[in-house]
Amino acid sequence: MLAAWGRTRPGWLSVLLALPLWLAAQTTPVKTPRPLKRADAAFHAGVAARDSGNLEEARKKFAEVVRLAPQIAEGHEALGAVLLEQGKPRDAIAELMAAEKIKPDDLGNEETLAQACVQAGEMPSALLHYAAALKLAGQPGQPALSAEFYEGYGRALAAAGRPDEAMSQFMAEEALVGRSAALDDAIGSLYAQEQQWENARGRFEQALKVDPGYMPARIHLGVLEREQHEMPDALATLQAAAQATPPNGDALLEYGRTLAAAGQDDEAIAEFQQALKLNPPPPGAALETGMALQRLGRQQEAIPFFQQVLASDPRNVTALTNLGLAETMTGQAKEALATFAQAQAAAPQDPTIYKDLGVAHVQLSAFDEAIGDFQKALAIDPSDSQTHYDLGLAYKFKDRYEDAIAELTRAGEMDPTLQDPPYTLGILLMQMGRLDAAVVELRKAVALRPENGDAWAILGSTLKQDSRLPEAAEALGKAIPLLPGQPGPRVTLASVLAEEAANLSTEADAAETAGNAQKAAELRAQMKDLRGRAVELRREGAVLARGAVSRQRANFAMNAGNQLMLRGQVADAVARYQESIAADPTFAEAHTQLAIAYERQGRTEEATAERAKAADLEKAK
Repeated sequence: MLAAWGRTRPGWLSVLLALPLWLAAQTTPVKTPRPLKRADAAFHAGVAARDSGNLEEARKKFAEVVRLAPQIAEGHEALGAVLLEQGKPRDAIAELMAAEKIKPDDLGNEETLAQACVQAGEMPSALLHYAAALKLAGQPGQPALSAEFYEGYGRALAAAGRPDEAMSQFMAEEALVGRSAALDDAIGSLYAQEQQWENARGRFEQALKVDPGYMPARIHLGVLEREQHEMPDALATLQAAAQATPPNGDALLEYGRTLAAAGQDDEAIAEFQQALKLNPPPPGAALETGMALQRLGRQQEAIPFFQQVLASDPRNVTALTNLGLAETMTGQAKEALATFAQAQAAAPQDPTIYKDLGVAHVQLSAFDEAIGDFQKALAIDPSDSQTHYDLGLAYKFKDRYEDAIAELTRAGEMDPTLQDPPYTLGILLMQMGRLDAAVVELRKAVALRPENGDAWAILGSTLKQDSRLPEAAEALGKAIPLLPGQPGPRVTLASVLAEEAANLSTEADAAETAGNAQKAAELRAQMKDLRGRAVELRREGAVLARGAVSRQRANFAMNAGNQLMLRGQVADAVARYQESIAADPTFAEAHTQLAIAYERQGRTEEATAERAKAADLEKAK
């Protein structure tokens, strides 16, 4: 907090109160001119008004001083100081600069100018005036600098990213007045900027020992604990801060951020919304709310929060990028193009913008443009395996299969923990009829995520096409419990078992012809069992297909799929969208989202079919 001008600049006020104002501009006695007498009276009236807390009256009186005696620096300086207290820093700067022209090298005026520049957001100018004041203070006959000066200069240096110089100012303040909660917190914040975590922790904890209610130190300690991945401690520290009365916006914001970092987005949103109710809300609360909703798959709800951010900060790249992504994910890819164009203008070297723009172009079937977007993103950041994956998909959509295979393979090699590259590559190879190679990739995918029922189902289907029926049955047997609401894997397994039964029938006939009745009987018994199981599986599939409609379950599954899509877990998202459609086949939005997911996997024909279903359902409304 800026100190009051009468306290931070002790020299000029005491002189002016002890002498008539006109003597401040005279060095030899002369007859006092009438305007100077009136200016002197106005000046003392202004000082009295200011001391009584009537800043507007003080401003009027000091303005009268400046009108009557514009050649006297102290009048401009007094007016500038009151304007600063009234929260009018730019008006204050004009008066203080006028005083500096009349009377350069005035220590008090330099300090007040520095404070005014800080309030006006003119940090480079503030630092120049602070430095000038510090230099003047070293000259003989100058008053000692105050603790408030050192604190103000230190905070200005810290804000300018000069932590070492800021630290020296805070240490000078500490040497002058001793330790305090505010000072320990300021020094701790500098240590944290330099990642000297234990030094920072010690200062924050000392601040809270001195003043347990000092909120900035509690918030900073909680943030430090979060950065150090000490989540239980961070949550406890910030929860206590967030429950303070009256509510503290920064505490609510940082508690929400910590809940989000701990994977508790629903709880985080509640804190962000409490912060948004404050007047004014803390900066960042609307953006954090939008991103938390987005992580939960609630894209449509997130959009107004990003728009709220952009209403006051139209070049906020994070808000623009996330808004564009949300628009893309809600079928508004055309609108997303304009949003991403704004983001590019603000941050032309941000690869994430080009990557997300490419996804929007894919949704619009503008594959050449998408390829260009992904290539630009990779030119900026060639190490992004996800962008190589997206480029591979775009190549597939353009039937550039070998290019697609190369990019998908590269993505998997760059990050062997990603499931999507081998999964999608397996589907592509299957579609190209390279079944053995497809099986190799799909086995990689299920090894990486054995809980992915859709991957097991596709592996089973591929093995069936490759006439590897026992392996197909095994894979489909693993898919069914992972996709309990899906009829598809059951129907496919029934087909596999029926085909195995047909093969056994042929073997039984051959055994009987060869005179081996016992073997023929054993084979026919196995055949009967397989056909019975196939009939039961088909019956189960039919029951599931006729299952009861539930829009609530459908919404829940679709939102889960949206959340997985944001995390890049496209295969898992497909399964959730399929669950949504199984719960309510008339849910058009779920068909649209499944089409988007299929497109991300390169399953063009299936995506087209889902979009057609969605369109038909929309027309039927």
